Formats: sequence, structure tokens, C-alpha cells
Amino acid sequence: MRLYKFRTLLLLIFCIQVSVAQSLTDQEEAEIINIQKDIVGKLTGHIPIKGKKKLSSRASNSERRITADYLFNYLKDLGTKPKRNNYNVQDKKGNQYNGSNIYAEIPATNGSDEYIVLGAHYDTAEGSPGAVHNATGVALTLYVTEKITKLANRNINFIIVFFDQQETNMIGCRMFVKKLQDDKYNVNSMHRVDYVGWDNDEDRAIELLASNISLESAYRLESGVPVFKRRVSTPETRVFSTLGYDTITITAELMNGDNSPYVHQSEDKYTTVNFRYLASTSYIVSKVMKSLAK
Repeated sequence: MRLYKFRTLLLLIFCIQVSVAQSLTDQEEAEIINIQKDIVGKLTGHIPIKGKKKLSSRASNSERRITADYLFNYLKDLGTKPKRNNYNVQDKKGNQYNGSNIYAEIPATNGSDEYIVLGAHYDTAEGSPGAVHNATGVALTLYVTEKITKLANRNINFIIVFFDQQETNMIGCRMFVKKLQDDKYNVNSMHRVDYVGWDNDEDRAIELLASNISLESAYRLESGVPVFKRRVSTPETRVFSTLGYDTITITAELMNGDNSPYVHQSEDKYTTVNFRYLASTSYIVSKVMKSLAK
């Protein structure tokens, strides 16, 4: 009985240590929140994005251009060399699409020719400030980008990308995948972030839609929070997976309905974002990127 109690105590201590090791400190969380409040605030019109200019909805041509410029300059300030993947295409119905994906490459330190792609879309549905969907995904990606640039050793290359016109038949995503193909990038995996600003039950859970168990396991190992497995594919995921790319989508707990009820609506505002949850999920993704870079 004593041996059983001793083993139980050791297991409890181990679990507590793992939980602490995988958790943010209050100071770390506060630092992430301060950064991401500014990003989400600017993207949603809560605060000016440039001068006195406030965005209302990242759906119009003019506001998408302002957002693209903001992301370009933010990436530049992080020490990367951002580029624009501009496109002007027409679909089979004669609809014309003109936009710009913003991306930056962060080179490996060992000469690797493999790339991990991390991205989020930056546009919104018409009339929506797009806070949870998807200013939070953009804020997470920018935070993780900064962490990646500070890694002393990267045994793989990274591409950070912000997709335009996701709400318009995923045109931006499709055009960027075409670029990856045309330029013959050796893509290791694609990581896409969306809906990461709502956590009504405060459990900080994430949901994963992965093309293979290896990618899913990478996130489960680093999470320290409940992880749910999504079983229904999404159009965005299929854009990458049908071309043979391994892909994973990271979201809030969508399968159990723990997601913003305001998505695609005018009430998807800055004030509805759970910044502690956004910080927690950002921390998880940054740890996964660090582990994949080893």
C-alpha cells in the first residue's frame, strides 16, 4: 500500500511539473496580450491603423490594401524581407479577382531545402470587423514569427504568409499554393490558424484538423490543454492536401460549439476577443514551431 501511495504521489508531482512547464507565466502572458491587443485593435478598427485611419471591414479593396501594407511593414520590422504575391485572375464565370498575399521567408541556419508554411487569412466578410475571424489568427502568426526569427538554430526554412480574399472562394490561398508549385518549393507541412479568439468555457482547448498523425502529435505534445480532433475536412485544407502537402489547421473548439457566435457579422468586434486564450494558443504554436525547427 505504501509503495502504491508513493507511486501515486510521484505521478501527481510529475503531472504538476509537466503542467507548469507547459503553461505561460503571468508575465509572459501579459507580454503576449499587450502585443496582440495592439494588432487586433488595429485590424478591427478599435484603434487607428495608420495616422487617424481606422478600418471598418477588411473586405473592401481599399481596406485590404491598407491591411496588406500594415502586415508588410510589420514583417519588415521583425527583420524579415517581406514580399507581395500579387495576382489578377478571372474564374470560369468571368469574375475578376485582384489581391495580394503577404509573405516572408525565414531561412534555415543549416542549408535545408525544406519549408514549413505558417499562415492565416487577413480579409473579412463584408461588413464584419473580423476580430475572432481572423484578426486573432493574424495576431498569433505575427507573434510566432517573431519567436521563429529569434531561434539561434533553425534546421528547416519557414514561410510566413497572410492570405488575401479567403472569404472570396479562397482565391488568395489558391494563388499562393500555385506559387509554391510553380517555384518548386519543397514543402514539409502547412500550418493554418483560424478562429483562435473565443473560449467561452475557459478551458483553453484547441482543435486540430491534421492530414497525418505526426503533425497532430507535435501539437498534442506541446499543448498542455485539452486537444480535440476534427474529423470533417475544410475547403482550405483540401487546397493544400489535394496537392500532396501535409497540412494542419489549428482552431478553437469548433466541434463542441465553443466558437464566436458573431463570425461573419458586424458584432465580431475587438471587445469579444478572449486575449488570454489567444495568448495561450499562440504560445502552443510557438513551441511547436520551435520543436519542428530542431
